[in-house]
Amino acid sequence: MQKTSKTYELFLSVTPGLEEFAKEELKELIRYEFFNTIEFNNEAGLLLKSQDLFSLLTLIKYLKIPTRALLRVEEFKARDLPKLYKKLSKINWNDYIPTTDFEFKVSSHNSRLFDDRKIIKAAKDAIADYQKAQPFKAKYNELTWSHPPIIFIRFEEDMCQVSIDCSGERLDKRGHKIFTAKAPMRESLGAALIRFIDSNEEKGYTLLDPMAGSGTIVSEYLFQDQVNSKRHYNFENFPLFRKQAAQKVNILNDEIQRKALANDINRDNIKAIKENLEGFDLEVTHGDFFKMEELSENNLVIACNLPYGKRIKTQKNIHEFVNDFYAKAQKLGAKSAYAVMPETFIIDKKFKAMRSQRINNGGIWVQFVKVSYN
Repeated sequence: MQKTSKTYELFLSVTPGLEEFAKEELKELIRYEFFNTIEFNNEAGLLLKSQDLFSLLTLIKYLKIPTRALLRVEEFKARDLPKLYKKLSKINWNDYIPTTDFEFKVSSHNSRLFDDRKIIKAAKDAIADYQKAQPFKAKYNELTWSHPPIIFIRFEEDMCQVSIDCSGERLDKRGHKIFTAKAPMRESLGAALIRFIDSNEEKGYTLLDPMAGSGTIVSEYLFQDQVNSKRHYNFENFPLFRKQAAQKVNILNDEIQRKALANDINRDNIKAIKENLEGFDLEVTHGDFFKMEELSENNLVIACNLPYGKRIKTQKNIHEFVNDFYAKAQKLGAKSAYAVMPETFIIDKKFKAMRSQRINNGGIWVQFVKVSYN
């Protein structure tokens, strides 16, 4: 691990409501020897600090809950556009974005600089003049970016904070899910659900998603203990990262034998699941969950992203549908059943439901709801 006297900061953006899941994930990861140089500030959002840039950026590949990772490059005071241009032109952009194809996202709060168009023009001019004076090496023209680098410029009063997106595609775009279904579940939400289940169940349970769609829940369950090497991340193109000595990192081992079952009533979804999760210990069946026969699994946990009655409709009243789901799970011999559903859904008191905190799922506030049958 190569360290410098500079402390680097990495900010992780998380879906509202998933913060605690993300914090628990980070606490588990940074206890490993490879990442133990990383400081996690539990009081200032999901902010990581380290002098070991390689470890800090490599950690991104192990994260399941966050949606983006931003490397903070510089922070300075700027009250006018000439000062902004001057400060931006002094940043060593060749350390991060050896390309002329990049984008900007600007935000301003109580600042004298608030016009996005003028701010972006000053930033473009500053970077263009820097790259003209100090061209990046021709070999970097061959790099492939999953998404053009995004430069974030944020003003809080007169302070300007400059960050660069390390993700490329959102982090919940894992790279192994080729086919999707209608109203697909975000992988970050699925990963949080698995973390919620793992915290409430003994190890070694078999997971069944009876209305699996394209298989997000079972996918996150099976990939829970594995590093994501199925996709490219923009930080892998940063020359400052590439200069670090290549190091093999292998901290997540599938120590738990994970077995999953996936069922869906739609044949196209069944095909998608098989294509997306080929090679895993996964049994896939086609049929109506409410007509399934009792399963022989001794340690069965059922988990499902239930239809919300919006993009996907149900023939019966949605509250009746939810309670029928929990009743059927019990008949199938499950020890417990989990569902993702809007917080407004009504569950019969006989089920003694346990709810997670509220989660903003694309503008709909949902919760993870557990029902035990012990």
